[in-house]
Amino acid sequence: MTRATRPGSIQSSVRAAYLAVGGLESASEDLGVSVTTLSYGTEVTDLRPGGLGVNYLDRLGRIEPLSAVPLAQHFAHLAGGVFHPVDVQGDLAADISLLTREFSDVLAKHAEAHSSDSENPTDYTAAEARDQLKELDDVIEVAVSLRAALLTRAGG
Repeated sequence: MTRATRPGSIQSSVRAAYLAVGGLESASEDLGVSVTTLSYGTEVTDLRPGGLGVNYLDRLGRIEPLSAVPLAQHFAHLAGGVFHPVDVQGDLAADISLLTREFSDVLAKHAEAHSSDSENPTDYTAAEARDQLKELDDVIEVAVSLRAALLTRAGG
């Protein structure tokens, strides 16, 4: 069991990376290091064996790429951005169709939030903002996936 962590902290992201591979025990087995050593990686301390977090987390991300997602999200947030994994497979025409469909969902949520049916038609309520964030996340994910697919096809 990993130790309690503060939400939004690097320790929380490390914990999420461990959970992405099935928990601390699975990460321990994958990396070939003890559970105690990995648990130590989520402790807030200035004392660390040489490169504990960076080296183990890099190796874990190479073994199971999903474990790198919470870390990428954490650092993207610190840098003022967002991270969404992308899938570069698929038909670009279908990707464009999906992008326009997702964008129409964003427009629909915007119209709903500013309609007379809204509790506050001049702005987003907290619930409307959460719903719109989900729709925006969907359109961003599709747009970034399309961009990655195009970049791959462009040879970049």
